[in-house]
Amino acid sequence: MVRISPDVGRNRIIITLSGAPSSAQALASERELRDALSRLRAPVDVLSDIRELETMEAFLPEDFRRLGEILRAFGVRKTVRVVGKRAQAAVQMERLSRRLTSHTAHLAFSLDEAEQVFGK
Repeated sequence: MVRISPDVGRNRIIITLSGAPSSAQALASERELRDALSRLRAPVDVLSDIRELETMEAFLPEDFRRLGEILRAFGVRKTVRVVGKRAQAAVQMERLSRRLTSHTAHLAFSLDEAEQVFGK
């Protein structure tokens, strides 16, 4: 599953990846991202929650690149990725992110820890 929503009060995009996201879900999430960004002002913070992500095999690198390009064009201030106990998924996301967008994220193990990173 891919879910994208705006947190208007914090001027933040929340991206949740869980299970085994598909390319079709990525296409729908592109519309969600554009709609969410229309409610925010640039630059935004990005909270990426992958605690429930099982695999990204069906979520093609091109799908990920499109989302990253939309965010980059809009403007991103800080990105925090909540990884929980999913070390393998965290490593996979970080490698893909670096390769496709030349962007790295701060890592957090919980939502509370992510909020502390944003607060700095």
